[in-house]
Amino acid sequence: MKRFILWTLGTLTILVAWVAINFVATTEGWGLTPLAERGDTVSFAKAVSVEARNEAQGNLVLAMLEKGKVMHTDAMSVGKPVTEESVFCVASLSKWVTAVGVMQLVEEGKLDLDTPVSEYLTRWQLPPSDFDNNKVTLRLLLSHTAGITDGLGHSGFKPGEQVQPLESHLTQALDADPGKSGKVLVGIEPGTKWMYSGGSYNLTQLIIEEVTGEPFANFMQRAVFAPLGMEHSSFELDRANPALAQYFGENGDEQIYPNYTSLAATGLYTTLSDLVRFANAQLPSAEADPAMPRLLSDASLAAMRMPEANVDGLDIWGTGIMLFAPNGAGDNIVGHGGQSPYLNSTVRIDPATGDGFIAIQSGNKEALASNLATEWTTWKTGKPDIYVLGNTFPAMIMRVLIGAVVILVGAIALGVFTSLRRKRKQG
Repeated sequence: MKRFILWTLGTLTILVAWVAINFVATTEGWGLTPLAERGDTVSFAKAVSVEARNEAQGNLVLAMLEKGKVMHTDAMSVGKPVTEESVFCVASLSKWVTAVGVMQLVEEGKLDLDTPVSEYLTRWQLPPSDFDNNKVTLRLLLSHTAGITDGLGHSGFKPGEQVQPLESHLTQALDADPGKSGKVLVGIEPGTKWMYSGGSYNLTQLIIEEVTGEPFANFMQRAVFAPLGMEHSSFELDRANPALAQYFGENGDEQIYPNYTSLAATGLYTTLSDLVRFANAQLPSAEADPAMPRLLSDASLAAMRMPEANVDGLDIWGTGIMLFAPNGAGDNIVGHGGQSPYLNSTVRIDPATGDGFIAIQSGNKEALASNLATEWTTWKTGKPDIYVLGNTFPAMIMRVLIGAVVILVGAIALGVFTSLRRKRKQG
């Protein structure tokens, strides 16, 4: 019996070690190959531009920052040339910008992140649910943990189509992504699970309008874009703007930018140069370019970077901000991305150094801007970002399961063989 217990404990130890080694190897990025040697900024800048040019099939602009200052830019297009002043739709990157607007109102004492959102609403309320709707707060909405189960995604409305009013859009979005309900309601206990929700930001958009008494786009222009000098940014699309970048789709066909009800979630139009200003304003004051304007206090910026959502043991979201990978200085590479059909954008910053990476594209079916940012994160930290982990975790789990079966079968076979051999010797 003692021998059996020791054998079992030994097998369990090997199993635990196998799981731990695979988890550490995956999360630490063992085997990842960066585009350049860590710290060699010039070589990485050259390599990332080469990769971008090899892959780009439409428009792409990118910039790298060092201590908040631009040290490298590039631009490429198959049509009308694009520059750092070209205007793109940046899809869900809008959410981070919206969260900054919320934090501006928090600093002014007009909003509180932990007050039930129902206290701010008069034009629309969350429908009754099986859960306590009063647990839904702005902090949970901004971190996708409020239990809102719309799963959106909005495709917008074609020019000439009526743009759905915000209140009816919250009740039933007519431009919901395929397979999604389009209903903003509480379907999970608030605060218990992360679930991406464009509807959470639509509700945030309504809250901003309620407490400010002005249209969302006007408030963002006054409170965020103007103070930061983001002169080419807006939540209102100007189709006559000659700086508007072409929107390329499949096979290089030119698309038409849609109109959105869901401005806070996906409706921002901006430029690379304006996003440099925005990125600087999200850095701690000690790491930002001192020539650039600021908006929020360092305390508010730090609060936004605090983890609020955890998936598979990994912190992935703060308050309106994505946590891409640990930066080795007690913080994370942070930022946000955006993706709609053939549109992709990303801004990532390292709050410990002031370094950053920004890219915007149209025309690539794959998320080239985000892929380039992943390369930057790997080069900066030596670790995989949350997208790499999302792709490698299923393979890791399968490898762990196969290895566990092999270990168990091997242990049983070896145990049987040892037992039979011992019996022969005794006989």
